[in-house]
Amino acid sequence: MGTRSIISIKNEDETLDAVYCHFDGYPDGEQSVGLTLRMDYTSEEKIRGLISFGDMSCLHPIVEQCEFYTKRGEKLHNYKKMPLDVLRKRAKAIGCEYLYMFYKGEWNCEELYGD
Repeated sequence: MGTRSIISIKNEDETLDAVYCHFDGYPDGEQSVGLTLRMDYTSEEKIRGLISFGDMSCLHPIVEQCEFYTKRGEKLHNYKKMPLDVLRKRAKAIGCEYLYMFYKGEWNCEELYGD
């Protein structure tokens, strides 16, 4: 069973571009999405490049090693130019536990289910 997450970046118009990641979505841990984003995806260019490939099973430090659904011919979600409140609702609807947002050079993590 995966720990689902959404990885997003804020646009100049305050909307978000985002992708779904199925596994390892928790913020901390050796192979977690949170740690990988903080260590390896620190520039807007690299993050937008990652998002351009679409949804994925697993995030890896090198974009080319990520397991993107497009490589398997699977259908993708469309999370482009989306307001934050709408992205939250869609993320919850598909069982995501965390929403990551890159804004002003920093990663922020929001737990979607919790106190």
